[in-house]
Amino acid sequence: MNKIIISAVILLTGLAGYGQKTTISDTIITPNKETKSSRLDFNVSLETSHLWRGLVINDGMTATGNIHYALNESQTLTVGIWGGAGFDGNYREINYYVQYQKNNLSIGLWDLFNTTGIESPRVFNYDKLTTTHIIDLRTSYRFPEAFPIRIEADILLYSGLNDRELNDSNEYRSRNSTYVELSYPIITNQKVNLNVFWGAAFPLNGSKHLFTNKIESDFDIVNTGIKATKNIEIFHYKLPVSATAMWNPSNKIARLQLDVNLF
Repeated sequence: MNKIIISAVILLTGLAGYGQKTTISDTIITPNKETKSSRLDFNVSLETSHLWRGLVINDGMTATGNIHYALNESQTLTVGIWGGAGFDGNYREINYYVQYQKNNLSIGLWDLFNTTGIESPRVFNYDKLTTTHIIDLRTSYRFPEAFPIRIEADILLYSGLNDRELNDSNEYRSRNSTYVELSYPIITNQKVNLNVFWGAAFPLNGSKHLFTNKIESDFDIVNTGIKATKNIEIFHYKLPVSATAMWNPSNKIARLQLDVNLF
């Protein structure tokens, strides 16, 4: 009986050893490869509402995406496609841009195309009388850390239906609505950082600008508020989140926006 037990133990041990050897020999070891840096990238964010220069573009949950490609090795010059869509299906926007950014200076030219409420959007229509495209020149500069105030100046260079009015000759002209913003970080390098901002708008031509509901207006404060930012750690992954409180004194509106940058 003892001989039978000993023989069974030896047999099982041999089979287990054979099984282990077989498993190891069938395993393909793939060496880890470092991911190469790429000029192509994209980002996705979620917002409780979409705000733009004091305007509420979409008053509900919004997903935004940004696909961008660096044209040079230093990645100072990029082209991209930015888009947004509301969860309710009403808000839709796609923008194209080229942007130069080096150190604290940024200059960008954007083609804005918001198709919300348009049954048959004419994507490639740039006729000055009927287009809903807006060509937006964006510039900004942040001063050094000793006084890190940021200055932004944006001008609507071309617009059809959205930013135009009749002149004295009864011809349509662009109002060239201009937006200027000052922002300053009052809390930095903390768990929660805080930024304050103040924005104003005025037309270069015409009796009003795009960022107000008034019938006529030469100058308005349209965008003031605070923005708090922090990183939330989830499984060793830092998820950037922000909360923005915005007031538009010209349109008498206020919003609290929450934003999560997923990647």
